[in-house]
Parts: sequence; structure tokens; C-alpha cells
Amino acid sequence: MKLAALLFLLLLPLSSFADDACLWPHWESFKKAYIEDGRVIDRSDTRQITTSEGQAYGMFFALVANDRASFERLLQWTQTELAAGDLGAYLPAWLWGRLNQTPTSRANYPMGVIDDNSASDSDLWIAYSLIEAGRLWNHYYYTSLGYLLLAQIRRYEVLDVPGLGLSVLPAPRGFDSGGGNVRLNPSYVPLQILDRFAELYPRQDWQKISAASLQLILQTMPKGYSPDWVDVKPGRGLENWVLGVGSYDAIRSYLWAGMLADTNPNKSRIVAAMTPMALAVERNTFPPEKIDTVTGSYSGTGPFGFSAALLPFLAQYNMTDALDQQRQRANKGWDGASAGSRYYNSVLGLFGMGWDQGYFQFSENGALLTAWQSGCQP
Repeated sequence: MKLAALLFLLLLPLSSFADDACLWPHWESFKKAYIEDGRVIDRSDTRQITTSEGQAYGMFFALVANDRASFERLLQWTQTELAAGDLGAYLPAWLWGRLNQTPTSRANYPMGVIDDNSASDSDLWIAYSLIEAGRLWNHYYYTSLGYLLLAQIRRYEVLDVPGLGLSVLPAPRGFDSGGGNVRLNPSYVPLQILDRFAELYPRQDWQKISAASLQLILQTMPKGYSPDWVDVKPGRGLENWVLGVGSYDAIRSYLWAGMLADTNPNKSRIVAAMTPMALAVERNTFPPEKIDTVTGSYSGTGPFGFSAALLPFLAQYNMTDALDQQRQRANKGWDGASAGSRYYNSVLGLFGMGWDQGYFQFSENGALLTAWQSGCQP
């Protein structure tokens, strides 16, 4: 959906949203299936894990839905269990769940942090959701906490990579081998989020980080397909980099690109570079599951979440039939999949289908625009 369409929605009278925008059915079903006491649970894992990614996305969706109670519960659980009680002082651990598969009693498995390394993509989304919640709900505490978390991200998860510039590492530990050898993930850096930080906090160099992220995205698509991971080697030029397969991480790169505002100065370049992915979907009537990003060959059938994630992306091309096919596939998949096995697909669905249905958009500078900002209250 174009920004103009959202502005049209925002100008509709309050009654127009009574049954649609004020109640987001997909969010309500997601909460019922995956959230307990502020914890987003991935039930497909036998450890009943919670990731900082799940918490981050949950907070964002709660903000989009104007669901303040859920937002607060998600925040409190994240702070208490993943950040030693204070996101302003500690980056959140990325993985929490059953510490082993042997219960101390028949009904009591020990639970806690499994891996205390943080994940920068989650951290960025948490900071963004807090900062935007502070603005939209006029809540100074959220704004302050988001700023403090962002300062930690800048300090511990950003590295000046030779030939690329200030870049967001996937985590503070394990992705910098020294000497300019780093592993990066293009799907970890949504440009609308970085641009928002750049506008709000220009002294923290977020504009430079956004510029380096743009180059990362563009330079790692020699055949028009984004990789899950890339090993950046010293020196300039793609010949020094090692690209990986594009699959479950990379699908988000197309999602973020499609959701950029039409007025974003970099959107046309990214969308043009990603055209082969759109053509592949149009040709096959479904998204490929795995892509060799060096040769451009692909295989497998991506799940319904891939179709949902590509809705904003396909909306950028004159591919009406392909867009309608993926919209139908996404809706059918959401309705037919078992709740316990579709966590990640559901997350992709909330992003792609929520944008497609007009529940949210991003402005040119990355500010969040929601349907309920028209005055509609659930």
C-alpha cells in the first residue's frame, strides 16, 4: 500500500475503523497462540524458547495495535528476564528457555537465559519501539529507556569496518575476527529504523551507520538476491566478500525494502536491485525457499510467511497477479497452519499483511504511522 493510501485511511471518520483498524485480528490470534504473561514463546522448539527477537517484534506489533497493556507486559518481562531488570544498562540476552530437558519435578523444568549474547536486530527493534511508543503515547519513560538502549547498541554493537564504514554487528561477541574480518547480516539493518535514529540522534552517527548499511545491502546482491550472511574481508569490493545462501533471514531484507516510504531517497535503488526476486516469484507463483546469491539459482518452496513478507515488496512492481497470488497464499497459510508450528511465519505475516492491510506504514524519516493515529481507539 502506498503512503497516499495510508493518509486516506487516516482521514476517514472514526466509525470507519470500528471493525477493522481498531481491532487487529491477526495480532489478537498471535497473542492467544504465542504470548503468556508478557513472554513470546516459540513452541516449535522443545525448549519452549523465547528470543529477544520475539519480544522486540511483539512490542512493535502491540504499538501498532495500540495495545498498551500488552506492550507494558512484554517490556517488563524483557527487562526482568533478559536484561537483569534494566534495558537502560544491559543489552538483552537473545535466548531464554528450558536450561535442560530433565525436570526437577514432574511439572517444573528449570528456565532461564540459555545464551546471554545479545542480537543487534532485536535490540534495534526494541529501541525503536520504545522511542516511537514514547512519542505516540506521550510516555517519557519509554523514550528515555529507548535512548539508553540505543546508546548501548552504538557502543557495543557498531564497528568501523574497513571499506564499508560504521556497521552494525549481529552481536557484541562472535562476529568480529579482527583485521577487518567480520560477519554481517543485511536483514539486521532496516533502513527506516536507522534513518529514524539518524534524525533523532544525529550526534551518534546513525546517518553514517545507515549509509554503510545501504552499501551492505546493495553490494551483497550481485544477482539481485540478498544473503542471510556475508563474511566481509579486508579491502574494498565484492571480490573480497563471501556470500551465503539467502533464505529465512534474508526474506526480511525484501520486507524492509518494500516498507520503505515511497519518498525515501534510497528506495528506488534497492527495489531496482532486487527485481530478480520479484521476477522469480512471478514466474513460479511462490517465493523460493533457498537461493544461491552468487549464481542466482534457487530451490524449494518458501512457507506462507515468505509470501506475507513479500507483499510490501511486490507492491512496488507492476505485478498485480503475483501480488494477489501471494496475498491469497499468505491468508490461506495463516488460517490453515497449526499455531504451534508457525511462530516465525506468523511474525512475517504480521509485518507483511499488517502493512498490506493498512495498519501501519513508515514515513520518509522512519517515523511509525499507524491507523489508530486518526483518533480511532480499540
